[in-house]
Amino acid sequence: MKAALKLKLCNRSLGFLLVVILASGIQLEATSGKYTWSVWAHIIAGILLIAVSLYHIFLHYRYTNWFSRFAKNRNTNTRVLWWIFLLTVISGIAATIMWLGGEGHTPLGGVHGKIGFLMVLAAIIHVVRHTRNRAKNC
Repeated sequence: MKAALKLKLCNRSLGFLLVVILASGIQLEATSGKYTWSVWAHIIAGILLIAVSLYHIFLHYRYTNWFSRFAKNRNTNTRVLWWIFLLTVISGIAATIMWLGGEGHTPLGGVHGKIGFLMVLAAIIHVVRHTRNRAKNC
């Protein structure tokens, strides 16, 4: 499979997972994580989103140092998306550990949700800008 087709499939998967994680996050916020199945669904969707996001980055940057590539990236939105992505992942891991420890819906989970919502907004801006740029180049 060619790299362009891999990237196209990856991007579509990211779009689908982004909608799923947003809907799941809103549902968790509305119910304060009351239902165990919904928390597990969010965790699984988050893991899938992380995996596909990392694959997306790999398709663009391969085996280079991603931290330095993002630090030098001239697109501010892409740099911001990278750092918000990292904050979302780290806070999500911490919130999951606390949830598995029996603490339920914690303030850290709420912070993770707000950061995650920012990540979704940054991702939407990222997609719109890149789609617009691709349309101009055709």
